[in-house]
Amino acid sequence: VSTQSTWEVRICNLHGTGPTVLTNSNFDDVVFGSGKAAFVKFYAPWCGHCKSMAPAWNELGTDFEASSSVVIGDADCIAETELCGKFNVNGYPTLKYFTPDSKEPKDYSGGRDLDSLKKFVVDNLEKKCDVNDVSTCSDKEAKYITKMQSKPAENIATELSRLEKMTGSKMTPTQKAYLLQRIHVLKQL
Repeated sequence: VSTQSTWEVRICNLHGTGPTVLTNSNFDDVVFGSGKAAFVKFYAPWCGHCKSMAPAWNELGTDFEASSSVVIGDADCIAETELCGKFNVNGYPTLKYFTPDSKEPKDYSGGRDLDSLKKFVVDNLEKKCDVNDVSTCSDKEAKYITKMQSKPAENIATELSRLEKMTGSKMTPTQKAYLLQRIHVLKQL
């Protein structure tokens, strides 16, 4: 069971890992101004369920830290009472998600384990690159598509196999995100 305090979450986040700490002062910019979907955990530091969920949520935040389409956020409702009141948070943890086209949150009611949370983000919030519509891709992905489209199918299959073997390797969140983006592209070619 994690006994991670808000202070520890903030310190952890300053080192570039885990969810983005959301406050009254940065919420609108991060959630509404980023152009990304947001998945937010509203919590209380003393809450046992919140402490139990913290390791999975922190890992989810790390996994999507370099995402160009999703932000994973933490809002401490004891420190940020006005923010939590604004979104009618009555119990802890409360999970809500925001899409880039709306300021109205939707309640998340799925599983609280890492696999369920990650599946929800991938299936519902993450915007993926479509090789048939490069406008949905980052510049880096578009360049990779151009490079790989000129390769024979056997080279693409070899590269896909090589990259898939790397998914369990230790790497920075940015490297992992780009690895997964390349795998996604190659599966479409």
